[in-house]
Amino acid sequence: MKRIVFFIVAAIFSASISAQTLPSIETEDVKEAGMATATAQTTDVENQIKEALMKDENLQEETIDFLSDNEDTSDAMANIIGENEDSLSGIMEAVLGDSTLASAAVEWISNNPEMLKKAMSIVGM
Repeated sequence: MKRIVFFIVAAIFSASISAQTLPSIETEDVKEAGMATATAQTTDVENQIKEALMKDENLQEETIDFLSDNEDTSDAMANIIGENEDSLSGIMEAVLGDSTLASAAVEWISNNPEMLKKAMSIVGM
């Protein structure tokens, strides 16, 4: 009798275990989720840097100086500065309106811990 009860309990236990299935997660899904999170965080930091650039004249001046001295962006900056006749906010709006210059400015600030700290403090982070 004990054997029959043991057999029935074992069969029920075995059936309940085999009925449970774990969801399958594809490696690509995990990678995509991680990339989406990283992209969202990067975009958030970029937006905060751009916001700080529009708010603080000191940060604007340092960024404009960097872009003016940078071999890759100096020609474009010379044109923008000439067109905006020393209007700091106009220059910064033109820089942020140009995807190449905006990327260079954001990259420079995000890769420079001192500048990143300054930009984040301006936007309250």
